[in-house]
Order: sequence, then C-alpha cells, then structure tokens
Amino acid sequence: MLFLDNTFLYIREFIAAIGVAVITGGAIISLYQLYMLVMHKKYDPNQIRLQFGKSVILGLEFMVGADIIGSLVNPNYYSLGLLAIIVSIRSFLSYFINLELEALTPKQRKEMK
Repeated sequence: MLFLDNTFLYIREFIAAIGVAVITGGAIISLYQLYMLVMHKKYDPNQIRLQFGKSVILGLEFMVGADIIGSLVNPNYYSLGLLAIIVSIRSFLSYFINLELEALTPKQRKEMK
C-alpha cells in the first residue's frame, strides 16, 4: 500500500508541475505579446488578457486534478478545503472570461483563433 501511495504522490507532483508550466508558459507568451504591443502595436490588449486568462484556467485545471489525486492519498479537511478554494477560483475565472469572450464582436473572435 505504501508503494501505491508514493506512486500517487509522484503522479500528483507531475500533474501539478504541468499546471505550473502551463501558467508560466502563458505568462511568458503574454509578456512577449505585451512587449510587441508597446513597441510595435502588433497585438490587441484584450487578446493578450484573454489568452493569459485561458492559460491560467488550464493550469488551474491541472492543479485541481493534482489536488484530487492528493486527497485520495491523504484525505483530510485541509486538502479538501484547499481543493474547494481552487475549484471556486477556477469557476470564478472561467465565468468571467467566458462573459468577456461572449462580448467580443465576430471580427475580434475571428482574430482570436
């Protein structure tokens, strides 16, 4: 049983690392686009903000998955509370990013793809 618990913990850490990498990658891309916006007016600020928001949501999805696996290994009130907070933040971000996407004009939506 100890082997299985350790395996789940490694899997949890790997999935959490993917989440961190996704958020970090999105931040780097957004910083580059922000630089290009300031220097060359090449990108739309709304596009940069929404793209970064999408990467944060995707990264949080991975972290929620990692926390679910972690709560299977060590179920306690702390891990369940942390999981509830992360899911709440992800739901909050998803809701408002989807509102902003719906407010875009068809031309802006086409440019986002």
